[in-house]
Amino acid sequence: MVPGRAGAGAGIGACAAGFVLALAALFAAAAGPTGQNPFETIELKTYDWRMARTARPGGARKDIVLVDIDEASLRSLEPNAGRWPWPRAVHSLVIDFLARAKPALIAYDINFAEADSRAGFTMGGTTLSGEESDRALIDSVKNAGNVILLADATFDGDVAPPPPPPSGFSALDADGIVERRVIFPPFAALAGAAAGLGHNLFLFDRDGPMRHAVPFVRSRGGALPSLGLAAALRAAGIAPSEVRLDGRLLRLGDRVMPLASNTVASTEGPITYLWALIDFRGAAYPRGATYETYSFFDLLYSNEQLLAGQTPDVDPAELRDKIVFVGTSASGIGDTFATPFALGKMAGVQIHAALADDVLSNRFMHPIDETVRASTVAGMGILAGAAATLLPVWWAVAATAALVCGFAAIGLDMFARGTWLNLTQPVLASSLAVFGGVAYQYLVEGREKRAMKRLFGRYVSKDVYAQLVANPGLAQLGGRRREMTVLFSDIRGFTTVTERGRAEEIVGMLNEYFTRMVDVVFRRQGTIDKFVGDMVMALFGAPLDDPRHADHAVEAALDMLDALRALNAQWAAEGRVTGLDIGIGINTGPMIAGNIGSEQIMSYTVIGDAVNLGARLESINKQYGTRIIISEATRAQLTGSYQLRPLGDAVVKGRTQPVAIFEVVGRAPAAGGATV
Repeated sequence: MVPGRAGAGAGIGACAAGFVLALAALFAAAAGPTGQNPFETIELKTYDWRMARTARPGGARKDIVLVDIDEASLRSLEPNAGRWPWPRAVHSLVIDFLARAKPALIAYDINFAEADSRAGFTMGGTTLSGEESDRALIDSVKNAGNVILLADATFDGDVAPPPPPPSGFSALDADGIVERRVIFPPFAALAGAAAGLGHNLFLFDRDGPMRHAVPFVRSRGGALPSLGLAAALRAAGIAPSEVRLDGRLLRLGDRVMPLASNTVASTEGPITYLWALIDFRGAAYPRGATYETYSFFDLLYSNEQLLAGQTPDVDPAELRDKIVFVGTSASGIGDTFATPFALGKMAGVQIHAALADDVLSNRFMHPIDETVRASTVAGMGILAGAAATLLPVWWAVAATAALVCGFAAIGLDMFARGTWLNLTQPVLASSLAVFGGVAYQYLVEGREKRAMKRLFGRYVSKDVYAQLVANPGLAQLGGRRREMTVLFSDIRGFTTVTERGRAEEIVGMLNEYFTRMVDVVFRRQGTIDKFVGDMVMALFGAPLDDPRHADHAVEAALDMLDALRALNAQWAAEGRVTGLDIGIGINTGPMIAGNIGSEQIMSYTVIGDAVNLGARLESINKQYGTRIIISEATRAQLTGSYQLRPLGDAVVKGRTQPVAIFEVVGRAPAAGGATV
């Protein structure tokens, strides 16, 4: 045979974007009238992968066997029959052997288009003419009575056509049947002896492999089935009158073969025809793994043994009631083809057998309906888009990966059951949708998170920062009046200390001091507002709400004193300048917290009278000889146990009304609120 995470509006918007991307993937993956884009090629490769993974050679029909004209047969017969092509008498001997076995039928995948015109040749010591050799083959085919021969439909040249092969498939005079300029049946006498004819036209997918069968071809009004289909129809007892084309369905008696259209370019313009997927049961190798295979030479030798009264190596009874396909896998003859299986090319005779297996088993590969395909593309895009907008980035990617894996698993299972579900387009749609959703998060929501990072990355604890990044809206950066507590801490006697030490040493000590103080503030859920010289300003209750902001500020103040004592002890042990002390002022009240500054430089801070009072309380520690002073407003909100000493009422700078103030002496030994 010759080859031829966002608000509702944002989520809806991104889901819509996912839907649009999904549809874009659907249309982008649709091939043009005669072309094939990369997405279609990828899908075909996934088809091959699924076919290789789901093929079950054990499920092949046991009544189909192959007789292979293999390399060993060519070598073994060369001394007696010459090189390929052999005299037809050689084939007659094998047909005679097969006829002894009484098989269901014999499908012969060898081209005998022309009569042998040689005057004479020697075969096994006997001289025969080409006519005598042809007569031997005609007689063997006629005596067997069940041999289906090959009609060559691969030639596309401009020659005088032979008479069209006989056809009873009148119901197939319809668009979609492959039209051939010429079909070469066996020479007339041999064709008349055959039980039927079948064509050998294979058409390939644009990426190379052969996945489809051409069920029928037509030439000058006559339709002819493929060799595999012709064998199946005869074996199943399906008459030509029971075969008809119904849209994209080929009805074969009680069986229905799904068809698909394919468009190719030609000198006369695009041509569209119908073909059918082959549901291969197994690969070409290892030999015999799918269909039991006999070497042609072994059968020929067994025939000689029978004629000589010997016990044959191959018992003809093994082939009784079998559907026997005879063909060649020898590489030099050129009848092997690339298929979905990567391991070696498959002989054309096995491809014919695979098609016959599909028809006889009523088992076909069904491409998914276009409506279902479009729905899966849109659905996968919407689901991935929703995941990308409703989940954090890595969760969205993980969810989409799980979605794709699940969809692929479903597609693989459906394939094993005979349905080809497109994988590439839905996976592409989900990938585009999740990319769009992630891009949306980065460009829209990520802008808020990056603002959080710029504003709070170095000024709040890791836990607070994580909450702000996850929920930027909690900070309300535009400005909000909050009930919160502010803490001011300033080093006392810093000027004296600087006069006693070197500048580099003082800077190092100051950095150590600030590091300890920041750790304390963060540990008590506070926020560093700013450093002004040696002063620290900290906020409690912003940017995140904190119902115990007053307690956390007082606890931080006490911890700051403990940390400073530890630092002084360390510096003393190291022989460095020591004697630092601090004063702390704490006030609670309504303050406005938000982004304050210019367009070029902006920071998150608080303003208000309550803030100013906190700064004034820090400065009067020198006047009272104290370290921590809090206001009445702060004391009123304390829930922890502290030792407080009333300092009376004080009129601070900038205020005309006196303020009740208290010294925080330390922590009280028992719970029950502030102890005065």
